[in-house]
Amino acid sequence: MSIIWGDISFDGPYPITDWNPPYCAVIYVIMHKPDYVNEPKKFRLLYIGGLFNLSDRRFYREQDKYNCWIKEADSEDNLYIGIHKMPNSTADERIKIESNLINQYNPVCNQ
Repeated sequence: MSIIWGDISFDGPYPITDWNPPYCAVIYVIMHKPDYVNEPKKFRLLYIGGLFNLSDRRFYREQDKYNCWIKEADSEDNLYIGIHKMPNSTADERIKIESNLINQYNPVCNQ
């Protein structure tokens, strides 16, 4: 399963409490299903980030925007993650993609 943001395909979305990290460099997106959307495949983008090595499936609880995610999604059970693997990428390559997506979507928790 995958979801597209911009022209980037992300594996997922997966419930954030039940997924397996890819153990490599990634761009990731945090999403939730809004109450007002009745379509199962519709998600609202909350945050876009990048990591050199996503190896801990509970990394998100230590992320400084976690409280914003919970506020917007109403609960951790309504948080979803999508991953775009970039195993041989440089930090500059990840930052460029991350910045482009943030500029395009302006997610509430990236502000």
